[in-house]
Amino acid sequence: MRLKSVPGWLGDLAFVLAGAVLGAAVYHAMHLHQFNELMMMNIDLQDRLAHYKAEAEDLLRYKNRRTIIKSIEVHIYRPATSTALPQAHETEIRRRLLKDLSGLKGRDVFQIDEYSKLVESLLANKIYPDVHEKDYTVLLRTMLVTEGVLHAWIDVKPYIPAKVP
Repeated sequence: MRLKSVPGWLGDLAFVLAGAVLGAAVYHAMHLHQFNELMMMNIDLQDRLAHYKAEAEDLLRYKNRRTIIKSIEVHIYRPATSTALPQAHETEIRRRLLKDLSGLKGRDVFQIDEYSKLVESLLANKIYPDVHEKDYTVLLRTMLVTEGVLHAWIDVKPYIPAKVP
């Protein structure tokens, strides 16, 4: 029993088709990666725009008052030994912190001692749940007011629930 031979051009055609499918898959993967990067950049820029609009609104509201907190800046401390926090998670935590600290806007700078104790008690190991399906613990390190801007430095760590025996 003899098998029928396949013409040579049919094998070449199969090779070209396999190459076209593989090339299309690689091109599609590159396109999705670029699209994902573009979306992350867009989300970051929209967040910045919203923050700057709110800050400009507050500055206009308090422009004639010199001794009040006009805006709030949150700085996330990153030790060299820890793993990097993803940008999307950092942006969401920063947004939530700014919302929590927004009550300090418009307050007198000379009463910062009262506010710092309040904020410290509020942010002492505060847990921010469901930040892109992860939980984080926030700890206030330092607060400083300069020229109407409240700067808050914080530590952010993944939340690890305590095991109950």
